[in-house]
Amino acid sequence: MDTAMTAATAATVASATTTASDTAAIPGGFDPVLLHNWISDGRLIETAAGLVAADPPLPVQDAGLVEHEKNLLAAVLIGPDDQRERWGHFRRAIGLRFDEGVPGSLWSDPGHRALALEIDALFRGRRDIAVLNAQALREDLQQRALDGRFRGSLQQIETALADLLAWGREGGPHPELEFSLACQLFQSAKARALFYPGLRRLLAREQVDGGIDAELEHCRTLLNEATAITAGRMRQNLQLCSPTDAARECIALASLPAEQRPQPISTGIPSLDMDMRGGILPGTGESTWVLAARSGVGKTTVAIAAAMGLAINGASVLVLSCELSRRAIGARLLSHYCRRASGIYSPRFTSNDLEGRGAVIEGRDLEQLHQLAAQFSEGITPNGQPMGRVLYQSQFAATAEQLAGLVEDCKSAHPELAAVVLDHFHAMGPTPGYGSNTTAELAARATTIKALAGRCELDVFVVAQLNRGAYGNPSGPDVSHLAGTSELERYASAVWLIDRPKVDQFQAPQPGLLEVHHGKVRHGQMAAGNDVSRTTIRLDRAHCFLEADEARRVFCGSDLYPGVECL
Repeated sequence: MDTAMTAATAATVASATTTASDTAAIPGGFDPVLLHNWISDGRLIETAAGLVAADPPLPVQDAGLVEHEKNLLAAVLIGPDDQRERWGHFRRAIGLRFDEGVPGSLWSDPGHRALALEIDALFRGRRDIAVLNAQALREDLQQRALDGRFRGSLQQIETALADLLAWGREGGPHPELEFSLACQLFQSAKARALFYPGLRRLLAREQVDGGIDAELEHCRTLLNEATAITAGRMRQNLQLCSPTDAARECIALASLPAEQRPQPISTGIPSLDMDMRGGILPGTGESTWVLAARSGVGKTTVAIAAAMGLAINGASVLVLSCELSRRAIGARLLSHYCRRASGIYSPRFTSNDLEGRGAVIEGRDLEQLHQLAAQFSEGITPNGQPMGRVLYQSQFAATAEQLAGLVEDCKSAHPELAAVVLDHFHAMGPTPGYGSNTTAELAARATTIKALAGRCELDVFVVAQLNRGAYGNPSGPDVSHLAGTSELERYASAVWLIDRPKVDQFQAPQPGLLEVHHGKVRHGQMAAGNDVSRTTIRLDRAHCFLEADEARRVFCGSDLYPGVECL
């Protein structure tokens, strides 16, 4: 792909050079005016590889498509709010994956094309700002131009932006169109612009003698392109990498100064972080991490604590449960936030209370709950720092394939999504087609989850059940006790087996005290040379909050794992 783009760029620039030498007589150089005009016309666009030739848009037969482009872009840009949700909706409507950019060839107007590419780059995290609206976009463009990092026509984008804002304000109903309808109208108009001109050319050849095979194939191509837009199946062709890509990427990563390299984001649970090389790296995830325990031990509690720890430390997280209701998940997430904000244990705001099953919250407690809930809703940590996005949903008995589709859709809408918690593996519905062969079905389920992690560049935390063999094992549970299949352990980067500590018959178990058995560690425990096979943690289960972790001692005095708390 890079070779093709380079060739196209070379040909385009060479053409510009030839014309420039004819008109401006600049020996061996470019005519800057002509090059500027080509950028303004949209014939050259800015990419990570530099200036490349743009796909030529199809000729527009009427102004209908331009009007729908204006409606769509104006609805995304107008207003002070963050409109990333709307742009994500548009991307999903046309069927783009999270790692695919919006094609420049979708837009008939050069100014709209340049503006749409900037919007899409901002949405995909390729710009310095995270808020999508006209003012934020304009400020980012101006700053990049001052820093010498903008290659393109600032005037062209500014003109298009002003035109769209005026269109939205003067047109009245345009930006207020129900956005899904605006997307559908744009898709239909674009499909017509693709299909009908080609169809007319085909009809003009109706009386031509000769074979019709080529014309039928062309008609099929037109139909597929139009259908891809209207049915939301737009996909870019498979792109293969070359040694050039490997060399460029590896050199860029290896030469990046240590202080500029992305730091792992902690789960807030050192017993997990020590097997994850410090935490997760958003945008580079591909691992599955298994949290397993017997029923009632607390595996979901640990998973919720890890999800909230990641979010508090800045990672965006999705929690999906096949056995908890949406209300129950939300109550656990908010109760964790309230417990963290209090700093010390408090019986207030437990998940039971927040589900409406415990004590009535009133008076000053209710006022404080409103305040904490508002901060949580706004994505602000208790200490005032921004936190990652927290998303959740209940999916009772959903199959692995249904969950994978939901995660892919969420990743397309929120490219910053870094981790997913699936609760839990053995509560998922069976994939049809396996009949009574439960072992094969569970193996396929594990394969689907592993493929999802790699395809969406996510870290997936899989909560799982242990079989009956874990109950009486004197040394505690091991990976052989994962219920139903060995594939889950095979694909996992780490397996944590959680159990209550063994106590004699005369000793009562300590509330919230759990043992984490490190059953599998693919990457090794980077813990200052220690080999830790078992650690002890203590949970405030009512708030899904980690209170103590024996593994904290491993991290104290070490700078290998930024973000990990030490006591």
